[in-house]
Amino acid sequence: MRLSYYLFNENVTNFEDLYIAKKVNEDNSYFELSPKNDEINFEFKAFIQKNKTKEPKWMEFLDQDLEIPDKEEIKNTVNSFVILIKISKDEKPYFFAITGGFGFTAINRDNLENNFGLKFALNTIDSKELKAFDVRNIDLKTKQKRVLFNRGSELGEFDLDFEQDLINLVSGKSKSEDIGTTVKGSTSSLNLNSKVTFASLGEKCEQILEVYLSDDYKEDFGFIDNIKIVKDNIIIELLKEKLFETLRKRETHHISLAYPDMIEYDRCTNYHVKFRRRTVETEEVTIENVYDLLDKVDFNSAEQIEKVKIIGFDDSETPVTNSVSLNHFIIYQTELEDGTYIFSLNNWYKIDNDYFVKVQKEMMNIPYLENNNFLTDIYKGEKEGDYNERQDSEYYLCLDKKNFQVRNSRSKIEISDLYSKDKHFVCVKKETASATLSHLFAQGSVSMQLLKESNEYRKYLIEKIKEKFPEENYNADAFPYDECTLVYAISSEKSGDLRNILPFFSKVNLLHHVNLIRRIGIKVEVYKINVIEAESI
Repeated sequence: MRLSYYLFNENVTNFEDLYIAKKVNEDNSYFELSPKNDEINFEFKAFIQKNKTKEPKWMEFLDQDLEIPDKEEIKNTVNSFVILIKISKDEKPYFFAITGGFGFTAINRDNLENNFGLKFALNTIDSKELKAFDVRNIDLKTKQKRVLFNRGSELGEFDLDFEQDLINLVSGKSKSEDIGTTVKGSTSSLNLNSKVTFASLGEKCEQILEVYLSDDYKEDFGFIDNIKIVKDNIIIELLKEKLFETLRKRETHHISLAYPDMIEYDRCTNYHVKFRRRTVETEEVTIENVYDLLDKVDFNSAEQIEKVKIIGFDDSETPVTNSVSLNHFIIYQTELEDGTYIFSLNNWYKIDNDYFVKVQKEMMNIPYLENNNFLTDIYKGEKEGDYNERQDSEYYLCLDKKNFQVRNSRSKIEISDLYSKDKHFVCVKKETASATLSHLFAQGSVSMQLLKESNEYRKYLIEKIKEKFPEENYNADAFPYDECTLVYAISSEKSGDLRNILPFFSKVNLLHHVNLIRRIGIKVEVYKINVIEAESI
């Protein structure tokens, strides 16, 4: 039997904390079930939702111009169940929910134990029988992806970069058939296929809890501790206040939103972002949509963050996600005196000190171009295009907005913003916001990879170089890659070495792209562009 399990955190004290009462009631076609006998030896509540019907949204579209026979009989029907279970371990109570159908939309997700499903799965799955990973990169511009094999595989075959990726979901074959056969665990839920009856659910939850509390994952998946979940309530309260201040000031540099689940949210066609009686409807959830809502309400405490709710609907206006708090969407980075913290997937993570030192050491190994005359200072408010155009035309070829059309593709690639006589490919970006830098880093690595792989791309570049510098002599078949340097030139008003002042998100992301470029045989350097007032020169 394949079931979805949820474990609730220590804030829960009774069954009423586990579900959303306004959903689990007879008005919403939910009915509580009673046991047939006295053989069930664990505390529980069980609800079933019977034949809830709703007219499909597309009905109105068809009905405008077409005759539909017996249209009142055309309904979408939903049947679901929710089982709530209480067990004890070492005299401490633990609460579980088990759901089917759309029952997951009725549980109180704000009280779930974070990383429950993921940790259980990593403790359980045979490391040679992995089937799928969902990951998201550590960046404000979040890329989420699923890597899936049709048969069990080892970790190395997935070609994932766990230096910059957070695991959101893992699935595979269990090491023990006594626990189950196939396991899929995410940060919030566990999907387990096992031999189980309703009467044995208490024992199954006890077994699941035992596996979850173990640290078996460290043997094969210890790298996930590079970024550890914060449990200290005092630190969490300090971090929540910093997040609230960021939201209150409507900042965008160190915060963004990402969908918490690749499956549920892929089915949504529109969303409602709600706070009390105010609602903003949108086809995509962005930080700007949230700020539109907050502009219309009294938003004045950190506790109110979880009061902002987001619901996804399908094209029949049926909710396909439960009412999830804003916390689950937020990606955020901040600092406290003792280190760097990241908020993602409704968890606060602290960057492990050894991992932080490792990243910083690798950053300092990227050569720093300290020639103050390499590029001019940039004016406050100056557009990147204008800045690129006014660089030394005797030394630079400006390639800004001169895109190369990739054959048999809609993609257009910008080689770089500038190209120098000394074979520097210069990619320029204003400011050090993670969300904007991720595009810059990708621009550099994609361009250099295409330069290596495409003869047509090299010929296009050589043609542009010869137009500007006729004396230069290049051969597309013997391009001097080892003489080339990709320079990431980033402006900042902050003092100090650029390799120190970049956000941690950006450092991890930059290192990933630097490694890609170095594999090609091209050097990489970083350069800091100073920011000045326009009237000062």
